[in-house]
Amino acid sequence: MADVVAGLAVFGAVIAVGWLLVRARAVPADADGVLTRVCFFAATPALLVTTLSRADLTAVVSRSTAVAVAAELAAIVSAWCLHRLVLRRSTAEATIGALASGYVNAANLGIPVAVLVLGDAATIAPILLLQLLVLTPVTFTVLDAVTRRGNPSRLATLTVPLRNPLLWGVVAGTAANLGGVNLEEWCGGYPAQGLEMLGRVAVPLMMLALGMSLAGAPRPLRNTAADEPAQASQPSSPAHPVHAVQEPLTTGSDQGVRAAEQAVDQPPQANEPHTPDAASSSLRGAGRRSGLWLAVGWKLAVMPGLAAVVGLTAGLSGAQLLTPVVTASLPTAQNVFMYASRYGVGKDLARDAVLLTTAGFVPVVLLAAAILR
Repeated sequence: MADVVAGLAVFGAVIAVGWLLVRARAVPADADGVLTRVCFFAATPALLVTTLSRADLTAVVSRSTAVAVAAELAAIVSAWCLHRLVLRRSTAEATIGALASGYVNAANLGIPVAVLVLGDAATIAPILLLQLLVLTPVTFTVLDAVTRRGNPSRLATLTVPLRNPLLWGVVAGTAANLGGVNLEEWCGGYPAQGLEMLGRVAVPLMMLALGMSLAGAPRPLRNTAADEPAQASQPSSPAHPVHAVQEPLTTGSDQGVRAAEQAVDQPPQANEPHTPDAASSSLRGAGRRSGLWLAVGWKLAVMPGLAAVVGLTAGLSGAQLLTPVVTASLPTAQNVFMYASRYGVGKDLARDAVLLTTAGFVPVVLLAAAILR
């Protein structure tokens, strides 16, 4: 337990350095976006290749990781039902609310937390695959259908995961492992040295980028847009989107990232409906808050609880049970905010869920480690 607390304290110190760099104007306010892309396109894929190439794959594909996958799916599906049927949200809003309740930050925070608490970054690979191969395409398909705002090409939607460097990092590392390829002996070991060097900077860059993003993040529960239905208006820009609290947007190319950012920054159209009166704004604000607290509570309490119940049912205990519980405790990924911005629905809910779950996940992880380690 003491080593987990000490490790999280070190992470906190590095995050604080990133925050101070922006607040002291030593780096540009948008420097977190640059670091995030470095991690996404280079450092994190390299870390995944080196880690998985020498990992014990029986630990990666195990009951623990299967329980983590099952818990995430159960949390998202059940949260969607609550947002849609109890809170009476539209299909698009319920989809964003469900993702805010269960789509975990598996890359930028999942990898360092897995290294610190579980001792192995490879355990996060099945969650990455679930999110890249299943949740992202399904999300785009649903939101494209109900908002009619997405890319009209179904092929582009279905091939999103194939353009993601994180996926190829997992594939390359796993293939090297299964093929018995020793990267340190391949081509004189020089490619392995380059990958090791890039992989070593992934975690500190993630933490610095997180701190930088928090320096300019808006306060939760502050409206930046009216969150009108997607058919009514284009998304407007938030005060400062927190690019680095997440897995970067899974379009897998600079063009895709730029397209998403343009969607975030696109101004409202001239034919946008008139500003609603104070009464309707108040009702909408109360509804947004109820959706937000449902998402945050589901993410930080219910989803780890689901992981624990499913794990106990599967016969897990102790350190084995810690893997799915810690994975379920990870905060909401920034991808959710990017999806909400792209489709112009649930933006405030997604943004605030990212911020609040990022701020609140540490006590949940510490509690899980104290009980199960």
